[in-house]
Parts: sequence; C-alpha cells; structure tokens
Amino acid sequence: MYGTISPDLDAIEEAARRAAIARAAGLATTAPSGTEPSVLGADSEREGVASVLRYRLGLDGAVRLSVYDDVNHRLFPGAQYFRAARIQLSHDRQAHLFIAAYEAGGTRLTFSVIAPCPGCLAAVPCVAIDSLADFGDWLLSARDAKEAPQFRTSTVHRTNCPVRGN
Repeated sequence: MYGTISPDLDAIEEAARRAAIARAAGLATTAPSGTEPSVLGADSEREGVASVLRYRLGLDGAVRLSVYDDVNHRLFPGAQYFRAARIQLSHDRQAHLFIAAYEAGGTRLTFSVIAPCPGCLAAVPCVAIDSLADFGDWLLSARDAKEAPQFRTSTVHRTNCPVRGN
C-alpha cells in the first residue's frame, strides 16, 4: 500500500489538483516514501508496471489499474517486438489512460497520459506524468506540463497532423 487516496476516481483527481496547486504555490508536496518498486521484482511485468505507477501517484492497493500491451507504441525506441504498456485508471464509467515506456537511452520507466492531440485529435501520449502533481497539472491544463517523450513521434497521429514529427 503506497498511499491513502480513496479508490474513487473523483477523489484521486481532486488529490492530484491539490498537489499541483501546492507545487505551483511553492508548498511542499507529499512525495511517496520508500524506494520505488522494481518492475522486475513483481510477479509479472504488468503487475510491476502497475506498482510503479501506483507508487508515483501515491495510490493504495484498492485503486484498480488494468495493464495491457499498447499495440501502437514501442517499449523503447528501436524496439521491434517489445510493446509499451497501457494502463487504465478507472472507476465506474470514468477512466484515464497512461502509457509506460522507456525514453531513448533511459533506464527509468516513463508514464504519459493519453489524450487528444491538439493538432489532429488522435489519442496520443501527450503529457509526462511522474507524480500526482504532474497528473494534477494535466487535469488543470497547466501550461508548464512536460511533453510526453512520444508526443511528436506517435504513430497514432493522423497523417497530416501539424505536430507530428518526421
């Protein structure tokens, strides 16, 4: 158990907004305690990915995370067979989707929220999420949110998208 946020998605979103506002105001935000779990130390890779996101967002074990392979994105740049993980944080009919992958040359798993691209409206990894405050920034449409590593290179962009990288 990593945190004490209710499994209700509204409560998680509210906690994220409060964390983002506190960080913007220069107030100390509660960071997860202890060592980040290892994907390799879990019973399965999917459980490992879920435990890392759960840790970074400060979610407890009652929060349901569904993890499956992402058919559109690679686990790391240049990978042919290894797919990124897609994580669904949901409660009732509400849901947020995240993608977990490694950046170029990186050894740390990165999470990005999947949302409509402002250029083509395709559902692509848009904003990097490393903490509850980052998730809150995205929910609040904060301008200082960090772009997801795959944002411009996602194969999901429509062909004529103006933000798609070549």
